[in-house]
Amino acid sequence: MKIITQINFILVRLIEFVTTKEIYELAEHVFQIHSGIEHLGLIDLEGHVVLDKSSKATVANDPDRDRILFYYQVSSRRNRREHFDEVYGKTTYIHIMREKMQQLMVYIPMFTVYLTLDHAVNQDEVTIIAQSLHNTDSEIINRAAKSLFYK
Repeated sequence: MKIITQINFILVRLIEFVTTKEIYELAEHVFQIHSGIEHLGLIDLEGHVVLDKSSKATVANDPDRDRILFYYQVSSRRNRREHFDEVYGKTTYIHIMREKMQQLMVYIPMFTVYLTLDHAVNQDEVTIIAQSLHNTDSEIINRAAKSLFYK
């Protein structure tokens, strides 16, 4: 597991140099969905951190090793859940309520969107946020994904 963390840490450093305006456009789209979104982690299908950004920050965060490992595990859980899609149906979103925060993971094509939400966001609003992410214009998502490969 330590080797995976080190590899992901190196890949995050590389991705920093290729974070594109299209990725930032996708991030801005996400933050515009609801004012209760506090933090965004954008993770590719292989578990690499594409963007880690607070809603109040003007620039992306430099994730530490623990956050990189956490995002990798979020991606791994997506892969495991997809294993059961045929039997149980696709996962729409995962909402976790903690004492101090809420977490929301939404699977969109090419990315896993990890959000932290203000504790005041209610369950109906969480559902609307998840549905809005699923209804994101595919062109915005495609441009963001392609920008990682074709710079």
